[in-house]
Amino acid sequence: MNNKPTILYVEDEEDIRVNVIRPLGYFSRELFVACDGREGLELYEQHRPDIVITDIKMPNMDGMEMSKAIKEIDPRQHIIITTAHNESSFFIDAIDLSLDGYILKPVDFEIMEKKIDIIVEQINIKKELERQIVLTNEVSQLQDNCMIVLDIDDRLIFSNEKFLKFSDSKDIDEFIEKYTCISRLFVEDDNYFYPKELESKSWIEQLQEIDSSSRTVSMTSVQGDKKIFLTSVQHIEDTSHTIITFTEVTTMEAEKKEFRQKAYTDELTQIRNRTYFEEKFSTEIDRCKIQNNSLGFMMLDIDKFKDVNDTYGHQIGDDILVEIAQLIESKTRKSDIFSRWGGEEFVMILPDTTLKDTRAVAQNLRGFIESHTFVNDLKITCSFGIAELEKDDRQKSIMKRADDALFRAKEAGRNRVEG
Repeated sequence: MNNKPTILYVEDEEDIRVNVIRPLGYFSRELFVACDGREGLELYEQHRPDIVITDIKMPNMDGMEMSKAIKEIDPRQHIIITTAHNESSFFIDAIDLSLDGYILKPVDFEIMEKKIDIIVEQINIKKELERQIVLTNEVSQLQDNCMIVLDIDDRLIFSNEKFLKFSDSKDIDEFIEKYTCISRLFVEDDNYFYPKELESKSWIEQLQEIDSSSRTVSMTSVQGDKKIFLTSVQHIEDTSHTIITFTEVTTMEAEKKEFRQKAYTDELTQIRNRTYFEEKFSTEIDRCKIQNNSLGFMMLDIDKFKDVNDTYGHQIGDDILVEIAQLIESKTRKSDIFSRWGGEEFVMILPDTTLKDTRAVAQNLRGFIESHTFVNDLKITCSFGIAELEKDDRQKSIMKRADDALFRAKEAGRNRVEG
């Protein structure tokens, strides 16, 4: 394991604690150990480890209470729960706290190492993304920027040569004749600032209403190349003039986009991951409620997947996960949001879809998977739990109904759709 993390391990049972400490010591750069939630919280505040691994039921303060307290200190803290329980109420609490997953007891150290590896990769990607943002801001101060000066009425009164060259204008008069307004150079793009047609506010006022780090605009060069610029607006009080600089950050924006893509992609299956799903789900729920549209949701789980891993090995298991992800993604609409939830479990958001239509989609997917021949000529089936957005639903409640339905599908013999 590269770039080993610091880990806090919290477990009240001594025999379990002793058994787990040795492999955790190998997985970590530095290991802190606590016997209950209260001691764990104290150690967390002292050392701020990269990852917290904790039992649930403990004296003084249980694992969920400690996790909640830690999340109040740092909402981004990575936490894994170890538990002997497999109850839906626990999973709902875990979702509510945005925990990174759970490991059933007795602890499978191979699974533990994989979960730690995944979190370490996420930490590294986030650090690199933060580095890129800092680098963008630093370089923007050093570049030879495009610069313009506007008067009190936002009329262009000066520009440097680089700006004129970019706009293919020999002087300010020619630029004004071509474009009439600076914002006419901007290209409409959902990822960057583009002014709205408002009589009450100029494009500069609209630009200044957003966070300074988001004041990026897209413009097309004379050669037809799309360029991205970070803008800076400075008002000169004595003269009522406004200086605007445009710093090209095209390459850096492309790198940020690449790292953002990695942060939202499941490393094994290359589909969207849980982080992306959780960010999008709340947005879709709000959108459907505002527009009074239906919203379908499904959870699916590969049947007897542990048997596959035990019989054929984890590499074959990984190959099947990849193949199932590809099969399902090939059958989804562009508007659907299909993600790996964790392990052998996947989730899908189906915007503008009723429960009846969600069931039909799930049945089609179930049959498609059942009829497919996987690696090693294996036949695989999946169980599905479905639900439809209701008036008072939030993410937790609709997921609970789908999770309960998935449990019923498993109990009823697997390879079926419930909900």
